[in-house]
Amino acid sequence: MKNATDFLIDISDKMDKKVPIVQNVVIDGIVPNFDFSEPFGMRTFLSIVKSPIIINSLDLGTNMREDFVKKIQGLPFPNGGAPIAEAFKESCAGFKKFEKTNGEVTRRIVYVTNGEDTDAGILDYEVEKAIKDYPIQVNIIGICMSEANQRTAKKVADMTGGAFCNVEQTCDVLTLRGIITPIIDALHKAVPAQAPAPTPQSVAQSAPAPQPAPAPAPATARVPEPEPVRVREEPVRAAFVSQPVAQAPVQQEKQEEPSFASIAAEVKEPIIDAAKEQEYKAEIAAIAELQAARSAQKSANVKAIEESNSNIMALLDKNKVMMDEILEGGKETEVALDKLRAAIKDHEMTIDELRTVNKKLTEQNLQLKHRAKEQEANMEALKQEKMALQKEIDRLREIANEILKIS
Repeated sequence: MKNATDFLIDISDKMDKKVPIVQNVVIDGIVPNFDFSEPFGMRTFLSIVKSPIIINSLDLGTNMREDFVKKIQGLPFPNGGAPIAEAFKESCAGFKKFEKTNGEVTRRIVYVTNGEDTDAGILDYEVEKAIKDYPIQVNIIGICMSEANQRTAKKVADMTGGAFCNVEQTCDVLTLRGIITPIIDALHKAVPAQAPAPTPQSVAQSAPAPQPAPAPAPATARVPEPEPVRVREEPVRAAFVSQPVAQAPVQQEKQEEPSFASIAAEVKEPIIDAAKEQEYKAEIAAIAELQAARSAQKSANVKAIEESNSNIMALLDKNKVMMDEILEGGKETEVALDKLRAAIKDHEMTIDELRTVNKKLTEQNLQLKHRAKEQEANMEALKQEKMALQKEIDRLREIANEILKIS
């Protein structure tokens, strides 16, 4: 039994300006503590107008650590919605496809997300429905999650035996590892890939399940004691199966008997378990199928490259013709440019003349303003003199009135 891990990376616009935090978390926190010898994959997800887009960045299977790091370093600019629940369903489907050719595995998912599903999906409902059929561990690394989304993430992690943590900002390696320790511990725990704990309903349903065809009874059931005569009567394969390794004293006694040598001499072919033999054949067939698929893909890639090269050569030829036409038209353009330069020069001379006239007018304007200020000062002085004369006239009138009264 081996572990298979699918990384689901949120690249919706809710992750805008948070990509450096994601890269810090995954590269400095997850990568140094993850076993890359086990099968793993990576998916990024977003949605456009409520239409989920799940990008299979790395197929679930044997991948290189360096490829995983490059994918994280090259995360695209965040855009669109966040179909978190839909990404979970796509991951479950990916596990089923993987198990058809690679056998049963322990399913594990690691989310890196803001936690807000913008496509009306309900993650905890989808997870609860999925684990009724097959156990799956869901671990969630929150990136600046709200309190409501944190509660949902913790609920999902708890119901699947996974873990949850929330990272608010980029930080040093020691601080980061302290934050994501629950995730690392959960990934290191073995999750049995078997059906969930039976309920009364599941027991009732599983009772009438058809039993497999009875296998041939082991030699230990037919031979109570490993007597030499009985062993010779049974097939060579059964004789070895009936002799447990744990019975060291009996085995030593057998080595001293001449009958053991005769039995060993009769062994002409290796003992291979039938179930394992079928498993090996299935693996060999899967490898052959994979090689055939790779060969077909390689041929398709070569053909696509050749077609692309042909298209590129055609474009180069077309560009060359266009360049020749441009060069021919360039001469006419140069003549037109010369005319434009001459016209610009004439305009520049006119502009210089206008600037000279404008400068003279500006100087005259300043002189007029200066004179206006002087006149304003003179007017003010005249007003003051007028007021002084008026006062003097009023005083003389008062004197005249007093003289008239006396006379």
